[in-house]
Amino acid sequence: MKHHIERYGWLAVALFLSFAGKAQIQFEPDRSIKETRLGIIRNTIMTIDDDAKAIIQRPWNNPNRTANAIKLFALVATDYQTTKFFQENIEPLDRYVNPYLSFPPILNQTPFLRSATRGEDGYLYFGFASMYAAGLLTGNEKLQEAGILTTKAVIESYIVSHLILKSVLGRHRPQRPLGEYGGSTRESSFPFVESPYDFFNWHLNILGSKAYGTGFPSYHATMYYAMASVTSRVFDNYWIPHTVVTLLWCYNMEGHNHWVSEVVAGIVIGEFIGKVVYDNYHEARENSATTRAKTKRWKSDVSLGQTFGVIGPKFALSW
Repeated sequence: MKHHIERYGWLAVALFLSFAGKAQIQFEPDRSIKETRLGIIRNTIMTIDDDAKAIIQRPWNNPNRTANAIKLFALVATDYQTTKFFQENIEPLDRYVNPYLSFPPILNQTPFLRSATRGEDGYLYFGFASMYAAGLLTGNEKLQEAGILTTKAVIESYIVSHLILKSVLGRHRPQRPLGEYGGSTRESSFPFVESPYDFFNWHLNILGSKAYGTGFPSYHATMYYAMASVTSRVFDNYWIPHTVVTLLWCYNMEGHNHWVSEVVAGIVIGEFIGKVVYDNYHEARENSATTRAKTKRWKSDVSLGQTFGVIGPKFALSW
């Protein structure tokens, strides 16, 4: 009798240790589980509301709100001097680059394809579309993720920067070239002005681009750095994506025609949008992957086997 008690006692201890070891190993989500093609699209779409919530709440939830407001005010207050310096000393440098870069239309079949696939913007769009297509053909999840998430980041950048902020803030762009500051906000080249304080020319932005009150922030800076923010996280490489978008933005510096503060604001907003898009997607992805992993382990852990010489069903609880 004592022998049987010891035997079953050791059996109970062995089962307990097996259960505890299994629970400890499988507590973390299984990172080896890949997301499906439809799952990538689903998680991207289902987190749109989370993105919007995070972006809307950012001004209030920013732990450095006061410090950042002071920095922005300082940038605007010195915009005339910094932008004049930029126009005179930085923008001319692109003359050394432009002769060696060319962005002819990639697709010429229709007027729409020609306009959509030319210039630095078209090459970026076409590049990420090609990246997604390559991901579908090869089954590479990161390529698919980069293509889908950058598309989402571009759309959200357009809504936040071009449709909302430009419409509400209504800041006029700087005159070219900036002359001696005389205090006038209505120069002959209106709506390009001499004063950096010409805000709140309220209007409703529509699709497309126009000059009136569309200075703050720079949409191109927002879009480019939202793309860089996403891809740098997807591929775990900061320098290559940010170097590429910086070179592309600098390709036509004069054509952007912004106050310096507008470019800085665009970069900051774009980086944040990219982070929100990536983080919310991966939170949704982890939840769905964890659910699938739990279901898979639950089914596979109920089976017929042999334990300590006894044949019968064995049951293990995993979480």
